[in-house]
Amino acid sequence: MAVEKMHLVNIMAKLENLDDFLEDLINIDEFDQVDAFRQVQNREFSIKASEENIDKTEDFNELDSFEKIDSTFIKNLEDIKEFLNLEDSDNGKRINDEKLKNLLKMLEDNIEKKKDLEEKNKKLEEYINNLQALENEEININKITNLNYFNYRLGEVSKDGRFILKNNYESIPSLIIHLQKNDPNIKTNKEALKSIYSIDDETTKLRNDTDVILKNEKENVNKVSLELNKNYDSKTKDDSNKIYDDILKEADYKKKEIEEFYEEQKLESKKVFNEKKDKLVKEFFEKIID
Repeated sequence: MAVEKMHLVNIMAKLENLDDFLEDLINIDEFDQVDAFRQVQNREFSIKASEENIDKTEDFNELDSFEKIDSTFIKNLEDIKEFLNLEDSDNGKRINDEKLKNLLKMLEDNIEKKKDLEEKNKKLEEYINNLQALENEEININKITNLNYFNYRLGEVSKDGRFILKNNYESIPSLIIHLQKNDPNIKTNKEALKSIYSIDDETTKLRNDTDVILKNEKENVNKVSLELNKNYDSKTKDDSNKIYDDILKEADYKKKEIEEFYEEQKLESKKVFNEKKDKLVKEFFEKIID
């Protein structure tokens, strides 16, 4: 849009009111919208050549029109305008603070989701860039992530960080691969990476073999332990039975001794009793006769 300079010569207003004032001038048709680019191309007005503007007039043939606004964008603006009911607003076609607060409240959750998605998208783009850099150098990220005894980190190194790494290579127990175009050391790094794969595979195999041996030894120990317990239980049972039998035999023997002693004492008592009885009977009869 272009306006004639004379229309703006005597306009004075407070800065906070200037936009409203100009908008009102346009609404009452004090300003006419013109296609300035078409007028320049068609030479519908003349510009007096002078030392100050000669370069500008010579450049008119190089002017390009503005990029045409997408009709979808215009439609979206019209939909928002209709949604906000700007035509019925007390402040003209401007949205007031209350409507703005209500709109922000409605969009608050979506704004937070948008921020979260933007952050995730940023991390995803960084991951994709790292992955692409690895693929460009034919480095298999799946083999790296499946390493059992090595850790890895992917990321960018700042200028200061590169300086620190460069001066501390001998003290860092890690393989550092710089992913950059035409890296002269990439072949050496790939060979070192192959060595890491080989060491990890051998270590994993050794660990698995060791686990199998330990498992077998554990099973053997358990088997021997069960066998020993079984033998011990059997021996204990046999010993217990023998002791029990010996006790019973000893008891029978003692029982027989007691019975024999009892019979002997019984016979002896009977003998003494008979002797005493005969003597008493004899003495009794003698006393009666006398």
